[in-house]
Amino acid sequence: MMTLCAALTACGGEKTTPIADSPARVVGRTMTLDDGSIAFDWSGVYIDIRFRGSYLAVELSDTKRNYLNLWVDGEEQAKLTSEGDHTTLVLFNDPTAEGEHHIRLQKATEAEQGRVTLHALTTDGRLLATEDLKQTRHIEFYGDSLTCGYGTESKSGSEPFLPETENCRYTYAALTAAHFGADYNLISHSGRGLVRNYGDSLQLSDPTTTMSARAFRLFDEDPASAWDFTNSPYRPDALVITLGTNDFSTPPHPTEEQYTAGYRALIEKLRTAWGEELPVLCVVHSPHAVKCVAKMVEEIPHTAMADISCNVYNRTTDLGASEHPNRYGQEKMARIVIEQFAALTGWE
Repeated sequence: MMTLCAALTACGGEKTTPIADSPARVVGRTMTLDDGSIAFDWSGVYIDIRFRGSYLAVELSDTKRNYLNLWVDGEEQAKLTSEGDHTTLVLFNDPTAEGEHHIRLQKATEAEQGRVTLHALTTDGRLLATEDLKQTRHIEFYGDSLTCGYGTESKSGSEPFLPETENCRYTYAALTAAHFGADYNLISHSGRGLVRNYGDSLQLSDPTTTMSARAFRLFDEDPASAWDFTNSPYRPDALVITLGTNDFSTPPHPTEEQYTAGYRALIEKLRTAWGEELPVLCVVHSPHAVKCVAKMVEEIPHTAMADISCNVYNRTTDLGASEHPNRYGQEKMARIVIEQFAALTGWE
């Protein structure tokens, strides 16, 4: 097997470069390993690659099985599958197209589907700089299955969850970021709440298992991994929090006081980590949470609420797996989120 310790290795006219030593741009919460690989498990993490040539492949590993979105020169391609140790995925192969190309690869599935490690890029040409692809704005989203994209590619609300039909690319979050021309990352996990997870027999879940704790992790599935906010390679310009659906999904519900206290604490901690004046949009999907969140944002500066709790999408064409909004339902959610986000931030 080709070693990755060298910055550049020639083999049969092709060159292999460890990801961390390449000019590729990786967006999201990631860890750089000693061998130049980059690991992550949150959904939505994406890598931008520019190269001049006719062939590009990536070597990667996966602890389970994930699905990856792929764009070539702005055109969306069929999803790829990531599974097993040191798999090579060909991202571009066209001997007739030796010009400059832009590739984007994105983790479509959430963290419980596995951790991905990108090892190296191989091309018959030359890797090019990607600095100019960085957007002037960055949004960080915190949420649950709605933000993960659970069922966005599903055809019916009666279908069960399948990793194949989960795709963050079609979420209100990705659509909102695209509308504002912003980079983004998703800190989200299906079934998790702000203070209570789905189906818990208690009013308050073990706090180490909720999104209020996971929001501060490097790896969603590793409780011991803390994200280094001080040395983060990105700094969000605004935050969006969509939590509460699971808190109030099944009884026993937390009290409004318990839920609001947890919400206030999360906003305070995130602002301590990212910036005290950072605008925060609270997106509310549960009707039970609307009243208390509306009151809360009136009392906290630079916050606002987007209400997507009622009559946003229909139950025929807009539902995917387990009655989650599919891509069409998510588009309708995004319209409301975009409007309220613009009013809060002043972004056009």
